[in-house]
Amino acid sequence: MPKNLQEVKSFMNTQRLASFATVDRKNAPHVVPVFFTYDDGRVHIQTDWEAMKVRNLMENDNAAVAVYSGEEAVIIRGKASIIDSPKEFRKRTQEHIMKYKLRLDEQGRDPLGIPLFNDKIRCVVKVDPKRTRFW
Repeated sequence: MPKNLQEVKSFMNTQRLASFATVDRKNAPHVVPVFFTYDDGRVHIQTDWEAMKVRNLMENDNAAVAVYSGEEAVIIRGKASIIDSPKEFRKRTQEHIMKYKLRLDEQGRDPLGIPLFNDKIRCVVKVDPKRTRFW
């Protein structure tokens, strides 16, 4: 189990799935599994602009991420935002591709046909932690 923030980083970088929670305008929770990257205490999620989680974040920036494996878990609560810098979007998308060992076709699409570098279709959500718990 992680005992300190360095071990949290190691744990997060070896895990593939997280649960990502947002709240809609009626205060109803929305939780979905997501692929993610972790850097400097922050979680980054590459997703579609049309996704419910993105629409929820436009109304309420509170979010939570839970990553767990066996009896180990990391839960991050904080504020989420959409990365607006094209350079940062490309960097975080490239990290996503590297972590998940994705192969892109000549149009920059992943194996599911998703154009990961198209910032008109895709975005990267950043979760800045207010509280990180681990065990």
